[in-house]
Amino acid sequence: MRRRIIFGVILLLVVVSAVRLVRMRKGQLMSQRASTVAMIPVQTGQVSQGDFSGERVSYGVISSDRQASVRARVGGEVSQILAWEGETVSQGDILLEIDGTPTAPIAGRLAAATAVNNLNRAVTGMRQTTTNLKSTLDNDRMLFENEAISAQQMEASENRYNEAGVQLAALRSELAGQKMQLNAFTVVAPFDGVIASVQVQLGDIIAPMQPVLSVEDPSPCKITATVSAADIRRMKVGSQAVLMHDGASLAATIGRIHPSLGATGTGRVDITLPAPPFGLPLGSSVEVRLAADVMPNVLLVPAKAVLEGVSQTRVHVVESDTVRVVAVEVLARSGDVTAVKGALTSGDQLVLGSDSLLMRMANGVHVAPRGAK
Repeated sequence: MRRRIIFGVILLLVVVSAVRLVRMRKGQLMSQRASTVAMIPVQTGQVSQGDFSGERVSYGVISSDRQASVRARVGGEVSQILAWEGETVSQGDILLEIDGTPTAPIAGRLAAATAVNNLNRAVTGMRQTTTNLKSTLDNDRMLFENEAISAQQMEASENRYNEAGVQLAALRSELAGQKMQLNAFTVVAPFDGVIASVQVQLGDIIAPMQPVLSVEDPSPCKITATVSAADIRRMKVGSQAVLMHDGASLAATIGRIHPSLGATGTGRVDITLPAPPFGLPLGSSVEVRLAADVMPNVLLVPAKAVLEGVSQTRVHVVESDTVRVVAVEVLARSGDVTAVKGALTSGDQLVLGSDSLLMRMANGVHVAPRGAK
């Protein structure tokens, strides 16, 4: 009897220990199962559909779209420079004067000016003489009509008047030629603009047709930006551009494209404006943001949602609290936005994060979205 009681107690202890062991093991299994479905906190971004316009940032130089190289019409010594780089001039303003050289002073501006002054006086005197002879001729005609003078006297009066007219015309012609000669020693502005460069110095001896100054018209002007050969193929005339300077911006359009000569070279893009932007002078630089890869009605996703691999590029769609992997093709990128092609719908929520986080995503992975961007 006593042995049975002891055996019963031992059996009871064994049963109680077995129950406790089973409960403990069950708890361990439950905790392991819970760890396999632990949710990964993630941030999400939304798929949208619309027009894509990529952006390439470059720097452009402001220059004139109308330039002139002003040349000397005669040779001589530079005696005066009346306009310098950056100065604004009007059409006809005197920019530079040339004089004769010490070895040939008679061919200089001073000699031409003296001749002009003498001819001006001669023209004035002959004009007065012609006026007086005209009065005399009118009086002689009246006398001739009244038979107070002979026909020979009348004819002599007409000849004196006609000869004076011929002399006056000859003096005027000579004066015009001397004025042209004098003007040739004076360099003037061909149009309203800004002096871009002065290529001579005071006292220089120059030859006929030698460039002495360059003038630029700031209205209109152009901004020329350098673009890589790969990017310039993605741009079109008429596409949008934004000019930036010191926090200010100005919308513009691409007016002309100069393609690259080689695949590894660079091309140029011209933007034409009615006047230099932001009040800057010619020669200044501005930041230029150029539209490229313009595509209408495409899928747009946040750049941080795209995981690029060797064989596949993918995004991770959040459905309820799980992830679905979707393969995509990248069409173009611009800043924080990427244009893609794939089985996505506008409004889909995508996992955002670093490559290391996105590499942990797989079909069926549980996630806890923390907010959309």
